Amino acid sequence: MTNELKINPLEARDPEIGRWLWALAEVRQRTLRLVQDCDLRLLDWRGPDGKENSIGSLLYHIAIVEMSWLYLDLLQQEFPPSVKELLPVPMADEDGKVSQVSGMSLTEHHKRLDSTREIAFSVFQKMDLVEWRRLRPPVNDQPYETTPEWAVFHLIEHEAGHAFQISSLKARWQRLEK
Repeated sequence: MTNELKINPLEARDPEIGRWLWALAEVRQRTLRLVQDCDLRLLDWRGPDGKENSIGSLLYHIAIVEMSWLYLDLLQQEFPPSVKELLPVPMADEDGKVSQVSGMSLTEHHKRLDSTREIAFSVFQKMDLVEWRRLRPPVNDQPYETTPEWAVFHLIEHEAGHAFQISSLKARWQRLEK
């Protein structure tokens, strides 16, 4: 038996948008598979020197970056109260580095990632191609304009990069635990 490697567009106003959303969902499934057996000690581990981003912090970061691109860059509005409640820790610390979160269970991270993804999809699925490709002007002195299409590309690449970091942390943890 062979596996079928193909893209099955998700529901969207246009199948092209549905293909991008499929890719976004696919990278999320990979992330979730990577963390499926992580306990709290592993989620909070910051590498052998204690200076790396923990898996839990990376999961939180993935969620807050997705909401940042959606609300701040694309919708050009502040997070609504429901999103602020999901993301009580700021994106970065006072040094501009990824905020470290600890003590959050895998279930909490799953709920947050599921909720933020549902919010993003509810916006993207309603867009037509004109809106999908419409440039948004810079906000808050950002040096760029962006489209939802590019933002989704970036979110795919962003999460894939952090999935690699998670995989590396997990492999090193497992070597130390043996």
